Amino acid sequence: MALDKERLELRRGLTPVQVDELVELFQQQWWTKGRQKADVEKLMKHAELIFAFVDPLNEELVAFARAMTDGVYKAMIFDIIVKDTWRNTGLGRLLMDTVMTDPVLSKVKHRELYCLEDMVPFYEKWGFTANLPGLFFMRQSS
Repeated sequence: MALDKERLELRRGLTPVQVDELVELFQQQWWTKGRQKADVEKLMKHAELIFAFVDPLNEELVAFARAMTDGVYKAMIFDIIVKDTWRNTGLGRLLMDTVMTDPVLSKVKHRELYCLEDMVPFYEKWGFTANLPGLFFMRQSS
């Protein structure tokens, strides 16, 4: 399927039905599997920047990303997801182009994200690099 950019609409929030679709999308990804609807609803209330592509023909959520930023130095991009039936159409590229050209995020000094090694070449197209000598990814879980 070729991507028809005019067919999709960028939304900055989700309807309750689209939140359900997001929960469904989350269940299909290794890093978001197990997220519960109540937590996703809370996430949506507190999310700073939402990027949701919706097919207006059926109001279906087909791609999603979110970001948090201080607006100057740092921005973290999270949950970059394209619905499986829309993969390999160019929608992932459109989603990333939209995130990277966002008026707030485009002015931030460092934009960061997590990904698996096989996705590194995809994100390198936007200037992301894993070559950060002396930096270590760290996590504390509660």
